[in-house]
Amino acid sequence: MMTLKYPVPQADPEPVMPDGNVFTLPPQGEPRVSAFTRENLQRLNAQIRRRLPGATTIICHPHRVGLSSCVAVTVEGRLRRAVNILITVSGQESWPDEEEYELPRWYITVTDTADMLYLVLWMNGVVGH
Repeated sequence: MMTLKYPVPQADPEPVMPDGNVFTLPPQGEPRVSAFTRENLQRLNAQIRRRLPGATTIICHPHRVGLSSCVAVTVEGRLRRAVNILITVSGQESWPDEEEYELPRWYITVTDTADMLYLVLWMNGVVGH
């Protein structure tokens, strides 16, 4: 099993991270997120738990769409229920709007591969069992 050294990023009071990334990931310290990202992480977790109460399994499939690195994440619950999330490295941060959580697939874009990796491992830690 793989886990994050710092599984919960610390909230930064600033609305946007100074380096423009989703997570500030220093080599020798705890990760930080903006208040905006913290709210979106909490909403993502709540929406997954709303759709899939109880134990879940996370399955990842890294791939490329054109020149963009992506990971398709499937969170599976009981009775074959699932949440499908596509995380794409695009150079910017975006999260589903509230109404988009009703769609079958959710789209998240992140700044770089480190953001994508941290997000996937974070999801495994908070919703994967």
